[in-house]
Amino acid sequence: MRTNNHYSDKFKRSVVQKVLDGKIGITAARLKYGIKGHASINTWLKKYDFLSQYAMKAKTVNTEPVKSLQELEAENRRLRKELDREQLYTRALNVMIDIAEKRFNIPIRKKPGAKQ
Repeated sequence: MRTNNHYSDKFKRSVVQKVLDGKIGITAARLKYGIKGHASINTWLKKYDFLSQYAMKAKTVNTEPVKSLQELEAENRRLRKELDREQLYTRALNVMIDIAEKRFNIPIRKKPGAKQ
């Protein structure tokens, strides 16, 4: 036989606030406080109009540590150098292909619209 537990409004708000603060997860709160209903805490979140805040908070939680401005600028410089190097490499390859096509009179590049 199923029994209905009735929790006080104060208790519900307390559990909801702990979940929202990230101190405890929904499943852990159910187990810790002996809440039998699987959807009870979600229902409470909806009732107290916190579900949207909880969802937004969960989406914005970033697991990466925040980088300092100096670290970001250094990474930006490194990536720009890497990009410049790759662009130079691509130009060099294109020049080599152009020279080889002229010298050996053979088409190396694929013609546009060619069947594969």
